[in-house]
Formats: sequence, structure tokens, C-alpha cells
Amino acid sequence: AVSKAFAAIIPALVALYVVGIIDWAFFKITNMDVITWISKTIQEPLLSLSQGYGAVLLVTFLVQLLWFFGIHGPNVLAPVLESLWGTAQLQNISAAQEGVKLPFEWVRGSFDAYVWMGGSGGTLVLIIALLMFSKRADARTVAKLSLAPGIFNINEPIMFGLPIVLNTIYLIPFIIAPMVMVTIAYFATTLGLVGPVKIAVVWVMPPLLNSFLATGGDWMAPVISLINMVVAFLIWVPFVITANRVGVPEEEMKA
Repeated sequence: AVSKAFAAIIPALVALYVVGIIDWAFFKITNMDVITWISKTIQEPLLSLSQGYGAVLLVTFLVQLLWFFGIHGPNVLAPVLESLWGTAQLQNISAAQEGVKLPFEWVRGSFDAYVWMGGSGGTLVLIIALLMFSKRADARTVAKLSLAPGIFNINEPIMFGLPIVLNTIYLIPFIIAPMVMVTIAYFATTLGLVGPVKIAVVWVMPPLLNSFLATGGDWMAPVISLINMVVAFLIWVPFVITANRVGVPEEEMKA
């Protein structure tokens, strides 16, 4: 057993020396170590790209599309969300602590603050629309059961209970509403109407309060969130009304 432990030291030392030699040679050629080179040539350009409207809109679309097929969009795209917008958020937090200008306008927390209110798709708004306009007993029951979790951004009950997953009636608003919300919030931030997110807020923080805390107490943040909720509500309502008469026997309709 002792000999086996010592035997493992040899390949470890070889690996250590090989990596060290490569890093030394790389530094001599480029005047920077491998990690710094990766940061400057790969991460920094990607961080810059992540601040573009197209990138923000694309990742929003992909999250919604994945969720429609029952795949947890934010989890699947976490390597992208965290490595780009998550890194940007960490730099904003650091800058805020140092009292200097925030380097990034759109970060990971921006999605939670302005778009994924109630969960991906802004489904808290859908729950409200169902409670107000749905005449389907099954839909209203699911909405009631989903309301409390939805306030804390947990939307699996509504996603799989209504369902939204593979439900073509709700496909359009489920994709369009978040894209409209991210557009409003993105330009409100880039135009200086509201400050960028600079504080990490736990994802289960209820909407409105989330954006207020994440921006360090900027009162315009919950206003933008509320505007987004109203706009999303107007997008969802026609489809909720349409769903009242699709595939449900008359006796199952709300009296």
C-alpha cells in the first residue's frame, strides 16, 4: 500500500513539471501566462459581446425554447450565463464596493430582476392572467396552486401542471413576452433610465423587491419591472382567453 502511494507521486511530478515548462515557454513567447492570455483573448471579447442587445435577446429566446420542450433553460445554459453575465455581475459588485463606475450594464441578475419574474417566461404574470380570465376549472386550480411558488420564482408547478411544456397555445406568448421584457429592461438600462444591477440577490427574491435590491435601491428598477409585468400581462391575456375554448368539454368550463 505504501509503495502504491509513492508510485503515484512520479506521474504527478511529471505532470507538474510539464505544465510548468509549458507555462514558462508560453510566458517567454507571449509575455503573459496562459490564464492571463485566455482572459484577454477569449473572456474579455466574449464579455464585451455579451453586452450587445443581440446576445441578450438570443439567450432569452434559447432559455424559453428549451423550457418549452421541458428542458430547464437556465440550468442548461448556465455555463454561458455564469461565465459571461455572471462574471460581469461579479465585476459590477466589485466596482460598487470600491465606489467606481460599473463596467457592465447587463449582468446575470438583470434577467432575474426584469425578465424571469415568477420563473422563466415571467410566468407569475400568466398565473395572474389565468386567475382573472380563465374559465377552465383545471387551469384555475393549477394557477391557485402555482401562485405561492410563483411569487418566489418557482414555476415548475405551472410549467408542468397547466402545462406550458409542449402546449402550442402558449408557445407564442411564452417566447415573445420575455423577449419584449428583456428589450424594455435592456434599453432602460443602457439609456441610463435605471442603474445596472450591482448587488447579488438570491433568485427566490420576489419580483419588484428583487430589482430594487439588486440595483442598490434604485426606485426606477421596480418601476421597470412593473411595466414589464403589465406588458407581459397584455401579451398573455389573449392566449388565456383563447385557451378557454380549446379542447375542453363545456361541462368542465367554469360556470
